[in-house]
Amino acid sequence: IRPVLVQAAVAASGDGVNLLSGEVRARHEADLGFRIPGKVIARLVDAGASVKSGAVLARLDPADVQQASEAVNAQAAAANAEFSNARAELERYASLFERKFVSKAVLDQRQTAFDAAKARLDQARAEQVRAKNQVAYSSLLADRDGVVTQVNIEPGQVVAAGQSVLRLAGPDEPEVLVSVPENRIGEVLAQRAKPVTIVLWANPA
Repeated sequence: IRPVLVQAAVAASGDGVNLLSGEVRARHEADLGFRIPGKVIARLVDAGASVKSGAVLARLDPADVQQASEAVNAQAAAANAEFSNARAELERYASLFERKFVSKAVLDQRQTAFDAAKARLDQARAEQVRAKNQVAYSSLLADRDGVVTQVNIEPGQVVAAGQSVLRLAGPDEPEVLVSVPENRIGEVLAQRAKPVTIVLWANPA
C-alpha cells in the first residue's frame, strides 16, 4: 500500500468566498427575423457591430417577391381598366334612363356591375400595397440603435418567416447577470444590504 498525504477540504477564507461570476448584458434585447421566407444573399453585420436605427442588416433574394409584385401590378391594371369601362357604362345607361330609353332594372344591373368592378379595383390596390411591402421585407432593418450580439445566418442559407437570424441589444441600459448556486442563495440574501463591487476580467481597473 502506497502512503499518500491527505488534507481535509474546507471553505476558503477571505474575499474569495464572496466572489461570483456573471456577465454584462443589455436590459433590452430583441431577436430579429425576416417577415417573409427566402434565401439569404447578404449578411452585412457581424457580432459586436454597432448599428443605427434603419440600417440594413441582411438581405434575402428578392426575385420571387418582385415577380409576385409585377403579377399583382398587372392584375391591378386590369381591374382599373374594368372599373373605367363599368363607370362609362353606368354613366351612359344613366343618361338613357333619364330619357326613358331603358328601364330602372337595366340601370340597376349596370350599377351592380360598377360596384363589383370598384370592389375588385380596391382589392387589387390593397394587394399592390401588400406586394410592395413584401419586396421591402426582403431587407432586414435595425429597429433601433444597438449592438449585434448574436448572428445565426450565413449567405446561401434558407430561412423561414419569423426565424431568429440576429440579436440586437440596446446599449443604453446595461446590467450584470450573476448566477448564484443554490447553496449560496442564503449567503447572498444575508449580504444584500452590503455594497457590491463589479470587476471585469478583461479590464480589472
